[in-house]
Amino acid sequence: MTLTASATERAAPHDRDAERYVLGSLLIDRDAIFKVADLLRTEDFYIARHQRIYASALALLERRERIDPLTVQVELARREELDRAGGAGYLRELVEQVPVSVDIERNAHRVRDRSLLRRLLLSARDIAADAYDEPTDIPLTLDRAEQRIFALRDEAVNAQLRHIKAALEASWDQISDRVDHPSVVSGIPSGFNEIDRYTEGFTKGDLVILAARPSVGKTSLALGIAFGAAKKGTGVLVVSLEMDVKQIVTRFLGLTGQTNILTLRTGSDVLDTGAADALSRLPILIDDTPGISVMELRMKARRAMSHMEIGLVVVDYLQLMRTSEKEENRVQEISTITRNLKSLARELNVVVLALSQLSRAAGDAGQEPKLSTLRESGSIEQDSDQVLMLWRDKEEVPPGAPKVIKGSVAKNRNGPTGHFELYFEPEQARFFSPAREDDLPV
Repeated sequence: MTLTASATERAAPHDRDAERYVLGSLLIDRDAIFKVADLLRTEDFYIARHQRIYASALALLERRERIDPLTVQVELARREELDRAGGAGYLRELVEQVPVSVDIERNAHRVRDRSLLRRLLLSARDIAADAYDEPTDIPLTLDRAEQRIFALRDEAVNAQLRHIKAALEASWDQISDRVDHPSVVSGIPSGFNEIDRYTEGFTKGDLVILAARPSVGKTSLALGIAFGAAKKGTGVLVVSLEMDVKQIVTRFLGLTGQTNILTLRTGSDVLDTGAADALSRLPILIDDTPGISVMELRMKARRAMSHMEIGLVVVDYLQLMRTSEKEENRVQEISTITRNLKSLARELNVVVLALSQLSRAAGDAGQEPKLSTLRESGSIEQDSDQVLMLWRDKEEVPPGAPKVIKGSVAKNRNGPTGHFELYFEPEQARFFSPAREDDLPV
């Protein structure tokens, strides 16, 4: 869409000389089109006659015909647009202006940048129009506004196709780094070697599901992972639909020192000020809105990204979420939620760690749960990149003794699956490795 401006208004952003340079380069260099075809669209040109000339060049490219002044002139005449494109004289003028095409890519980016600015103005106009209509669904209106802006941002970042050579170079750098640092995981570490040996750390853009029956410790493990990631400098957003912010902070305090969260709740223990001070410096944001919708989660996650660079989003837990639309049944609603969580992970380039309940078919104790026991929807298994399962033995342990919690990496899209064991201390609500008692998330 082209913005027009009256004499009393400022002209929309555009660069006439850059547009002319790009078109002139296409007319004198038969290979120039391949440098800009995946970057520029017809509507990226502001001047109407330039749009017509570029559209003709793309049509010739699609038919695999040569692009030069004569073929473009014939194509414009075939479309009955030659006069409106300035005629043969204007094509000659473009050719005479550009002696060489070496700067076509730089000028193409200038054309595209001005196009993005014009579309930003259009988005702002649409947002204003929505606001003037006084909609009743304010969260939906805000989400649409944010979507418009984020779509422009993503398009600006991912404007061009990448050659495989660049991908190989990036992969080579990653492989070389792994060789130089074999003990360091490639993704966001869980803080537990038993898990990282299968996952190599959580990869940004992935949806990770942590599933268990109630009271097995999935929230404690998720917060332990979040705490460990934050300690290593990764920004974390914790979205809790089950616990309020005071309960979450108490859980985190249990991870920072020797604080007994049970006595801390009753006031019979003294707050570890050192642990509280250390916790306050970690890059952790908390949201405890109950019954949050998937749309609201997207809005909050985007807003969190404006405060700090977020690498991990923890959602506790999936079955308490809802959608803003009316679904036919709960299974379809969960499918919509998981699909949007995966989309969120890709859109913001973060790891989304979502907790999930298991169905009663998984059993309360002693049996390894299967992927089929993920509660309410097979889409959880389908949309996730990794699924972690937790369960506990039937055997009772003496009071005060750590509990053995068994686990498995039941699905791993890009790696192996397998089993692991962790110890769990109820007094501090934290997990640690059976190999070493000091192997805590740090």
